[in-house]
Amino acid sequence: MGTAVILGCGYTGRVLAKRLLDAGRRVRGTTTRDAGRGAIVATGAESAVARLDDRKTLEPALHDADVVFHLAPPPRDGSLSAEMGALQAALPSTVQRFVYGSTTGAFGDHDGNPWIDEDTPVGRLGPRGQRRLDYERALDGVVSDLRVVRIAGIYGPDRTILRALLRPGFVLFEGGPPTSRTHVDDLADLLAAMAGPDAPPLAIACDEAPTPTLDVARYACGLLGLELPAPLTLEAARAEMSEAAVEMRMSGRRCRSKVRPALVGALRYPTYETGIVASLRAEGVLAGE
Repeated sequence: MGTAVILGCGYTGRVLAKRLLDAGRRVRGTTTRDAGRGAIVATGAESAVARLDDRKTLEPALHDADVVFHLAPPPRDGSLSAEMGALQAALPSTVQRFVYGSTTGAFGDHDGNPWIDEDTPVGRLGPRGQRRLDYERALDGVVSDLRVVRIAGIYGPDRTILRALLRPGFVLFEGGPPTSRTHVDDLADLLAAMAGPDAPPLAIACDEAPTPTLDVARYACGLLGLELPAPLTLEAARAEMSEAAVEMRMSGRRCRSKVRPALVGALRYPTYETGIVASLRAEGVLAGE
């Protein structure tokens, strides 16, 4: 058995690394900076510094890989072709599976279609969704046996709605769309399963309770007895948010997966309520039963 390599081993990648290590896999995670290596090593995985557009750093990072999980964001600077060229040149012949973590934004907007699943065609795309779809298609021309996981909003310990409320520029607003999410533990389960020999080419990572962000924030604040920040009107929120934030927050999607049950069974956290409670307890800010 070779090494499972996680390109872009950040928040999700580190949870995935632990999952794979517990299953007896050898794991190597990559980061673009030396400063990021410590967090990877703390999981028990090997670490490497690599740039996706640099064959010289990619080749040693991918050495002896049999499975690759690509969780790094797509480039914004027009270096897509450079990344594809470096990746194609650096991938060893030992790689059997390649799993790419994309976003549900690659489905685009679907006016009049309330639910999205793996069979939903691509709708109207914003810049963020277009970059992801372009990257998926470019990868499909470079790697064999590509599996794509389109991921809803990721949350978990140290990445809850309460943390988001503390970020500069994050706003709550009335009238937001129901939005699917995925707890990082459920996401790690699905990513690992997508590296199996019989996994499908596409899966959606999402919960079973798409809900407006304001309702999630209200629930989380209620758990801890905190006052909910005053939400803005929809019009005021649009004026305050960046173009990327508007695309992400205003085009929330209600997703469901047809293929996930056969791959991993029931979700650990099928609703935001169960996931938030578990996350806050893991952080130590909410007492257990």
